[in-house]
Amino acid sequence: MNLKLSIIICTFNRAENLNKCLSAITEQSFTNFEVIVVDGGSDDRTNEVIDKFSKKLSIKKVVDTRKELARVRDRGWQEAKGELVVWIDDDVVVSQDWARSIVEILDKHPNIAGISGPTIVKKELLKKRDVFSFYHKKGLVALFGKFWNWFFLENGKHEVGRIFKSGAWSPGSNFPQSLEIKGLKNVDYLEACNMTLRRKLVKQVNGFDYGYKEVGEWSELDLCIRVKNLGYNLVFSSRVMVNHNISQAGVYPRRKQAKQRMENFFKFYFTHIFKPQLNYIFKFSSYILFLNTYWLYKAITMKNLNWLSGWTGTITGLKFIKRAKQIKT
Repeated sequence: MNLKLSIIICTFNRAENLNKCLSAITEQSFTNFEVIVVDGGSDDRTNEVIDKFSKKLSIKKVVDTRKELARVRDRGWQEAKGELVVWIDDDVVVSQDWARSIVEILDKHPNIAGISGPTIVKKELLKKRDVFSFYHKKGLVALFGKFWNWFFLENGKHEVGRIFKSGAWSPGSNFPQSLEIKGLKNVDYLEACNMTLRRKLVKQVNGFDYGYKEVGEWSELDLCIRVKNLGYNLVFSSRVMVNHNISQAGVYPRRKQAKQRMENFFKFYFTHIFKPQLNYIFKFSSYILFLNTYWLYKAITMKNLNWLSGWTGTITGLKFIKRAKQIKT
């Protein structure tokens, strides 16, 4: 029997999270899969956890200490042998029929290149995500949150898999409401922590773009869209559900590198989203102003001036406008 599914988990110093993640995988109702753990050089109990579950699962461990997560994620599918490759985060817990649902849907629909599903985050953990912190504040900051949803998300807070004119993405998969979506829903992108693509198509587009630096934000969406542009659909199914127990260990502190995060955003936006239309220009410009205000807010509240490197990233990110013109023409 040909190997159907390769489950790729990139991890670094999150042994307890990885333990829960692998434990859930052992309970899958579908078993024709391998697990590839790409370890960033952990010095906690990660090796012990992998050794423990190697007795129950077909696990291949790969050590890759490079700091650029786009390269590390890319290493995963290159090591894979499955027809389908799925990336999940090490702080994810998959539902029991998760793998079975992925395989059944993609086997039934050859026109679908990839699939994602709910990535449910507990309310108290949402505070750990930048974009959701607005919902737990009062006063002026809370007003920022309402403005963000109305203007940048076009009141699409609970939508799934959408990227708006501003460049903002819809966070709906994190909320329980996403579990109520029926059937298959076409989407713009797949959730990075719960993302399945056909391996042959990933190979066809040469995998991840290494131009996305450091934590590699937007590299996953970039890969999905390049695969979709081959002439396929991307879909969301509530059957492909995971719980995302957001951790602030491991690589999380690297998210403070606001300069690279802004450059990655500019690269993605001007490659895939931008259109030379007034509404796009206005929404994007406003969003950039909003983000730079947010970097100032983070620098003040966290008492860390490193967040202001987002301002530098805004300036250096302008180089991708020229790239967009070349692509469009």
